[in-house]
Amino acid sequence: MPDTNQEEKKTGEQPELIDIQWQAPEFEKYEKGPGWFIVLGIFALIIFTIVLLMKNFIFAILIILAVFTIFIYALKEPRLVTFKISGKGITIDTKIYSYDELKSFWIFYELPQIKELSLKSKKLLMPLIKIPLEEQNPTLIRGTLIKFIPEQKQEQSLIDIVAKNIRF
Repeated sequence: MPDTNQEEKKTGEQPELIDIQWQAPEFEKYEKGPGWFIVLGIFALIIFTIVLLMKNFIFAILIILAVFTIFIYALKEPRLVTFKISGKGITIDTKIYSYDELKSFWIFYELPQIKELSLKSKKLLMPLIKIPLEEQNPTLIRGTLIKFIPEQKQEQSLIDIVAKNIRF
């Protein structure tokens, strides 16, 4: 009977022993009452007026498009996404991110608000991938990921901080 450990050493392959899987909304949805939309509208109107007074019509059009996009995104319902950590990499729905594509990871764990895995990608156009951990054990996730990619401290981005504070 052949020794499977010897075969693994020869081929350099390891069996896939890890399989952590969960589902979570793709983003945190905050309830926004009419007041939230009114404040956004007033803020946008003020900026739009200032831009028009400066006769910067292209920027005025950009403001209209940005506000329209924010309104649409604010009304969007998050879909349920499946996340999986395995020996092959990290899967988000059907997209697999192999560990070779990732530089490092960090787990933001500040209860009760923040509990997410942040992956730093080697790709320039998608530098950070944020994954909500929901009810997953962050110690188990850390212990698993540290075998494949380095842990590197990250800071919350200004956009993330502002978005959480304005409940976006």
